[in-house]
Amino acid sequence: MKIIKYKKTSKDKYKLFLDNNESITLFEDVIVNNNLLLSKEIDKNTLDDLIKQNNDMYVYNIAIKYISIKMRSTKEIKEYLSMKGIDVSIIKSTINKLLDEGYLNDEKFTTSYINDQMNLSPKGPLKIRKELLKYGINETIINDNLNNVNEEEVKEKLSKLLEKQIKLKKGSSNALKVKLVNYFINLGYEKEMITAELSKYELKSDKNKLIKDYQRLYNRYKDKYEGSKLTYFIAQKLYSKGYTSDDISSVIKEFYYE
Repeated sequence: MKIIKYKKTSKDKYKLFLDNNESITLFEDVIVNNNLLLSKEIDKNTLDDLIKQNNDMYVYNIAIKYISIKMRSTKEIKEYLSMKGIDVSIIKSTINKLLDEGYLNDEKFTTSYINDQMNLSPKGPLKIRKELLKYGINETIINDNLNNVNEEEVKEKLSKLLEKQIKLKKGSSNALKVKLVNYFINLGYEKEMITAELSKYELKSDKNKLIKDYQRLYNRYKDKYEGSKLTYFIAQKLYSKGYTSDDISSVIKEFYYE
């Protein structure tokens, strides 16, 4: 078989017409790498090899396009190509090529991911670690990189986030503390660090919320209890909501003496 004609079909592909009335579409790189000039003889084995090279190039280009959107882990690429039904052997060779060329590097991925999450998200080190494990990053790589994160910077980040959440969350001081601790544990911060930073703030119960809770309880139970028994019952209910004894005394005194 001889190549008798070329026709460009896309930015990086050409259709090659053969003298036996067959044709084959190949990537430009495959054509150049194999020096496929006009009138060049191609036997069956060469044609099969060209098809294989072209398939490999197709998968490689898919991976490169996926990586070009954002940095990827090795596991991400493997799962992405598997999802497209690509043969395991081609996936393996493609990944090896991407590793050799530096397009895949789990060490750099980890460093970049930690920097992004620490600077652009509210997440703490524990959550970041959990997410990196899902990306298939080796634990040693994760630990080495997280150990480089400055603890004072983590505390400073947590403190700023705490300040914002304290303004947003409403309720009793004790309930607020529990909410904040749970909220930041879920974000990946150490409980000890959270409580230490929280101790720097004076958490106060929301007065409006306290009054509403008192009035709601009073209206609900005033027909069932009366006098000191009603007051005691309401106090216990408010205490279970996380209000301090001082909070409860102040609101009861305010309404009792009206």
